[in-house]
Order: sequence, then C-alpha cells, then structure tokens
Amino acid sequence: MTINWELILGVIGAVAGIAASLRWLIKDISGFKQRPKLEMSKSPDVKTWTFPNTRETRKFVTFEVRNKKNQTAQRCVAVAQIIKCPNKVSHLQKEYALHWADVPYSTQSTGAEPVDIGAEPRRLDVAFTLPSQNGASWIAMPLALSLPGKVSQATLPPGEYGLKVRVSCENGRGDTKQLKLISPNKWQDLDAKEF
Repeated sequence: MTINWELILGVIGAVAGIAASLRWLIKDISGFKQRPKLEMSKSPDVKTWTFPNTRETRKFVTFEVRNKKNQTAQRCVAVAQIIKCPNKVSHLQKEYALHWADVPYSTQSTGAEPVDIGAEPRRLDVAFTLPSQNGASWIAMPLALSLPGKVSQATLPPGEYGLKVRVSCENGRGDTKQLKLISPNKWQDLDAKEF
C-alpha cells in the first residue's frame, strides 16, 4: 500500500489554515465585545454648584458618562448639536465641543480636551447659568466656561432649545441623547429633560 504524502500534507495544511482562521475570528469577535461602550445617564442632571476655590456659583445641566466595559475608553469627546431653537435666535453654531468636569477650562473656541474613562464615571457639562447674568444661559464649551457671560456664539437667549448630545471615544462605541433645554429669564430656573 502506498501512502500519498502529498494528500496527507495538503489535508493537514488545510486543517491548520482553517484552525488559524477560526482562532483569529474568535479573537476578533471577543475583542470587539470587550471594546469600551460609553453610556450617558438616562436623563440630564440639573444642579447648582459652588466652587470652593473661587466661591463662584453656577447652575449646570450635566450628564454622567459611564464606560460599561472593562477596557479604558480612550480620548473621549462630546459634542452638542443644536436641533431646535427659538425663531428669533440666529447666531448659534450647529455644533459645540463640550467640557468634561474637572478638566481645567481653556480659551479654545473649537475642540475640547479629550479624557479617558475607565471604571469611574465622568461628568459632562452641557449648559450653565450664572447668578450675575440673568436672561441667558450658555453652552458649556471650554471658552464660555473660562469667560462666563462673554462668549456670544455660545449664548442661549431665553427660550426652549433642542440639543443632541453625542459622546464618542477612539477605541469603542459612544452614546447619543436628545434633550429639551429651557434657557431661563432667571438664572436659577435653568432646566432640561430628555425627549
């Protein structure tokens, strides 16, 4: 009986090739499932904050952003898109880069400092008001936070606004929420809810 070594080696090679392909496929699928997944809180939070170092008070609309996986979400950024505003308001941009709480304010008019999100959630600032400035609120972009009340392109005159807030990261999946924001006549009446 003659053994066909070419056939045997061909079958062994094919089986090894299929096994290697399956291993890579399984590794890719499990890696995809472990990628970071950002999730914003169910509804926006509206709170008054007093900063201890300056004794300054502001009211904020924020979301808490969590990473639902074990792998750190890298270079997370957030953007607010204006989808509805009062008819008389025409000065607004379409999109604004938002500020992550506890990141120093900058004087950038575009872009924001990205953050990494691991096991601990991060607070995302969306809009704010000031006790010294009634009759408006502001999108929480870094420049507006560093120069409160002085950044006209981020000023929201009193009225109802629709915002779409998106968070994303370089190595995973993001999240999107839509909210109705009420820019007040009196600073303490700032309000927001998901719609």
